[in-house]
Amino acid sequence: MIKIIKSLILLTFLVLACSSQTSQKIKVVSNKNKSINETNYVIDSLHEIGDSRRYGIYPDSLNNKIHPKTGKSLITSLIDFAESNEITIKFIKGYYGLNLILDSRKNVDLYFDNAEFNLLHITNEKGERSKDINLRGSLILFDRFGTYHSDNINVDSIIIKSNPIKNLSKSKSRGCHIYKGTKDLHIKYLKVEDLASGDIKYQNNHAALAIDGLRENPVNVTIDEVYIDSSDRHGAYITGSGHVFNKMVINKYAQGSTNFMTGMQDSVKGEEKVLSGLWINRCNNCIFNEIEIHTKNSTGGIPLKLDQGIIRSPSFINYLALDVKYEDSIILDDIFTNILVKKIVEID
Repeated sequence: MIKIIKSLILLTFLVLACSSQTSQKIKVVSNKNKSINETNYVIDSLHEIGDSRRYGIYPDSLNNKIHPKTGKSLITSLIDFAESNEITIKFIKGYYGLNLILDSRKNVDLYFDNAEFNLLHITNEKGERSKDINLRGSLILFDRFGTYHSDNINVDSIIIKSNPIKNLSKSKSRGCHIYKGTKDLHIKYLKVEDLASGDIKYQNNHAALAIDGLRENPVNVTIDEVYIDSSDRHGAYITGSGHVFNKMVINKYAQGSTNFMTGMQDSVKGEEKVLSGLWINRCNNCIFNEIEIHTKNSTGGIPLKLDQGIIRSPSFINYLALDVKYEDSIILDDIFTNILVKKIVEID
């Protein structure tokens, strides 16, 4: 039976959990007043310093080109420039048809004015952890947002859409995947419009929002608002520690197929095919302030799975709203769960 907090004794645990959240500090990268060396980067000097067009990258244009001065791709050259000069690069509204790959980058500050890219990955692929990354404004993606082995990432707004025409692989969305070794990530607004299934190329599509990483689970992920419009599989799968989710709304889940679906990290093989709106597993000292799960249009799954965790490091759902009447049968509640739900309400 799901555990509902009714005793003041449990407030002790709440204080401990909250204290772990308030202790996390996320540094915000700011531009420094210093000379800027753009000799090897400027292509179109009619545009102001920091405008991507000044360095050869335009919206609604062919940008997959080699920079005439650096011999690298235009986008790699631009990120090199942004990193070495610690200057904000602005992308105006439009479709750029590029991947944003931040491998072992630091002090990168990008501003998006509803700019559209294929995907954005932040990694340690070149040997060092990426850190101090600012993604300001509103960024629209057509494939995936992903991170691993990176520190101190600040994001204003990301919207992930499914559009095979604009997706460079002519595929649908792979959602948001916050993976192993990610630490101190703050997203103010995240929206995933769809997560695809039905083909082997979607075998690793597990959840519209997946936060996992066997033995290197993410730490201190904060998302102020997350909206999952639809997912063929799980709505959200959350592991790790020290996370805070202020508002999470899952409108539809279990809309597709589990065919070709691979197993999920930190879970027992086969559990991945029991689709859910929200699956919390091995999640310690985490706070879910407001969760809203719509199930009436998601008959292929269950709203909530509360899996195992460290009992002395409980996680809390402060407010859970369901559009179906609560019964024990609609919640999978592991005997070793450390997740405590304070309040459940039924909504239309």
